[in-house]
Amino acid sequence: MSVLAGRLLTPGIMGRPPAFVFPRRLQKVPGHQAQNAERTVPTPLTAREADVAALLAEGLGSAGIADRLSIAPSSARWYLRQVFHKLGVHSREEAASRARELGLGAAESPTDEDAGGARTVPRPLTSFVGRKQELAELLGWLASGPDRLLTITGAAGSGKTRLALALAAEAEPKVNQRVYWSDFSGMPNPQLVASTIASAVGAYIKPAQTELAAVAEHLGSTPALLVLDNCEHIARECARISVDLVATCPELRILVTSRVSLPTKAARTRLLDPLPVPAEARLPWKDIAACESVKLFSQRASMVVPGFVVTPQNAAALARVCRRLDGLPLALELAASRTKILTTEQLDERLEQALSLLSRNGQFAAQRHATLRAALDWSYALLSPPEQTLLRRLSVFAGGWGLEDAESVCAGGALETADILTVLSDLVDQSLVVVERPIGGGRRFRLLEVIRQYADEQLRASGERSLLRSSHAGRFAAVAMQARGELNGPRQPAWTARLEQDRENFRAVLGWSLDAPEGLESGAEVVCSLSQVWQLRGEFAEGLMWHRKYLGNSHALSLRAQAELHESTGFLAVHARLVDEAREHWERAAAIFADIGDSAAVGRQLHFLAHATMNRDARKGADLAAEGLALEREAGDEWWTSACLFALGDASFLQEDFAKAAECYRESQQLARRLGHPFAIARRCVRLGQLAGSRGDFDEARLHLIESMQTARNGNDDWGITMALAAWAAVAAATGMPKTSAMLLGATQARLDRYGAVLWALDRSHFARTASKTSALVGADAFQAYLEEGRSLTEQETESLLKELQEPQQAAASAGMPGLPAVALTPREAQVLHLIAEGESNQRIAARWGLSVRTVERHIANLYMKIGVEGPAARAAAANYAFRHGLGPEEDAISIHRQNPHPAR
Repeated sequence: MSVLAGRLLTPGIMGRPPAFVFPRRLQKVPGHQAQNAERTVPTPLTAREADVAALLAEGLGSAGIADRLSIAPSSARWYLRQVFHKLGVHSREEAASRARELGLGAAESPTDEDAGGARTVPRPLTSFVGRKQELAELLGWLASGPDRLLTITGAAGSGKTRLALALAAEAEPKVNQRVYWSDFSGMPNPQLVASTIASAVGAYIKPAQTELAAVAEHLGSTPALLVLDNCEHIARECARISVDLVATCPELRILVTSRVSLPTKAARTRLLDPLPVPAEARLPWKDIAACESVKLFSQRASMVVPGFVVTPQNAAALARVCRRLDGLPLALELAASRTKILTTEQLDERLEQALSLLSRNGQFAAQRHATLRAALDWSYALLSPPEQTLLRRLSVFAGGWGLEDAESVCAGGALETADILTVLSDLVDQSLVVVERPIGGGRRFRLLEVIRQYADEQLRASGERSLLRSSHAGRFAAVAMQARGELNGPRQPAWTARLEQDRENFRAVLGWSLDAPEGLESGAEVVCSLSQVWQLRGEFAEGLMWHRKYLGNSHALSLRAQAELHESTGFLAVHARLVDEAREHWERAAAIFADIGDSAAVGRQLHFLAHATMNRDARKGADLAAEGLALEREAGDEWWTSACLFALGDASFLQEDFAKAAECYRESQQLARRLGHPFAIARRCVRLGQLAGSRGDFDEARLHLIESMQTARNGNDDWGITMALAAWAAVAAATGMPKTSAMLLGATQARLDRYGAVLWALDRSHFARTASKTSALVGADAFQAYLEEGRSLTEQETESLLKELQEPQQAAASAGMPGLPAVALTPREAQVLHLIAEGESNQRIAARWGLSVRTVERHIANLYMKIGVEGPAARAAAANYAFRHGLGPEEDAISIHRQNPHPAR
């Protein structure tokens, strides 16, 4: 094969298929002609266009070409125009001369060499990466799926054609089906769809016979797959023809790739999502390397940088790149081509301008896929004016939006609010808007990042960007203010989740409001409204960052806004271990509120100051809390009355006035339950559990702590979970489980370190006392080892520890077991000891009781410590201990449910 023919047959760059190929009879170009030809074809010819060029070289005109190829004269003229354009000529004589120069003359008559002239399936040069599940699904459809017409839809660059090519490559060897391929990317006229398909399958069109009838006659009952590629601009005609073909050809299956679904109920649609991306950049590097999007990037990068692989050093940057590009295959491949001059870290830094960065001159790719911008230009041009308007306006959202958000922000001008739903649905159908899987509530939508950047460019060009940003800020400021009134009530979990899912939108509003003087006041209101969410999520650093930025502009705010900003800044600062800074903010807020005559707001600051003071001076903390309580009772504010009672209870607990503390906590809890405030209920349950533990009533303590943990989890209250873990550690230490206690302390400390936070005064006191007790029980070295082990516990492992603690921890002797010593083995530990005496391994014990091996090992370590055995002979010594105290296998005192390892409780 000549150099020129090779160029024309080369598959697309970065794995895209070639847009055009020559049939086999036209692939032979005389060597001397190829060597002497310095001119090249600007755009490769399709198979049909190559036929036309060859016949031109023979001297035929449009009528002769139509007769030779059995196509309509109008079709022949259309193909002639395409050939003239692609060969860069302006007359038939020039075209014939150019065709002969390229070795396209003396075309042979159609033969059976390629299934009667059927068009060959393009063969990409690059390997197919990922999509195993999707490919298996398509193979299953091809073999026995009930629907014989299937459309693969997806955004520009999502890999629709590449997946279809992979299916085509597997179809004949695996399901014994002939494959025909027709690419419509360069064919704008719907009237030519049938003739293009006829050419693709190699059908001979008889005189007076339609192209569709010829295709049906040619295919007959032969098992076959017909792929119609890139059909979004001719979807209606493709639907009509496809429905007719599957009706007349019983063994034909048709696969369509398109950015829009075919407008027919006879077609099933399969949305092709982008490739999976790493959940976060902090994952272990091997987990990042195993992700499909990373695999694609690294494979394509190795083509330009030999030896490129994922390493511990570049894995995090690779994860960020893949996440920023939303796993879009075309974007990943174009980004990978840049690794020849940029490191992955540099790529990550430059992706704010992804559309300009990810471009290349696609010598072998279809022009509309040569760059991301070209692909998106193609999609945008296919939209109606209302669709274009909504798409560019949707770029103002960051992260996602709900239908109501779009109706509030994007309506205006010719786009009415009532039109938003219909036009948004059309954009979803065009694969330009992604529908998120709902997590409670209504559906949400988003734009892939590269599409959002493109739409934002269109928004800038339209001159609407400033107006849309203002509308967006107004919408989310209103949402934040509404949430502020709901976060202290029964709908707190729902509103926390609502604010969490719009995190990126709120960040955008806060950033824009700082730059717009007219938005500063509403931006400050949003900051204050979100402070409680940042606290619940343990995200104190981000919350403080935004608060400090607005405090830097507080001279432009009203006095009330300044005071509220100081109040919420102190609220976050105290949780971030900045107690002195928090005190200063609350004192400043109290002074401003006093100046404007808001005594209830002063009471709130006294409540905060009580918490900040009681660690140093519990009596003074109690006085501040009592003063604040009086102001809140006078104002009739039940929520802040409950909060002041809680603070007064803490100060009393620290002074060991347990009766006063219990009185305060119970009244505070009653108010919290009346208000239906989940996170307040969870915290008060912790305190009541700690009080019960202080008097040795661990059954009651467990009940309170179980409710606390469940309530905190249901409300996405990370801070409440952290408080409860510390309280559970104290229960473990007091009930003979020091290793569990140390591990829970480690888990608690890991959460605090992750948040950059510190426990409240009372919790810090209890934490220190529990740590001291546990260290004394197991020794300093063992305590540190268990503490570190606890830091690395997964959520599932932590839950396993808590489940063990939630069982009544009675001494084994109390279960009626004869001969037991005074040591307080838990029932589970006694059962494990019994099985050790039976000679069971840790694995068999775990299997018998449905536990993890690690949990069994923890039980064994606890009971070894309690019965005083250690070293290589510890297991034998434990078995001996069991026999001596009536726990051996010959004893029937322990009720071990062999047939039901999970007895009902």
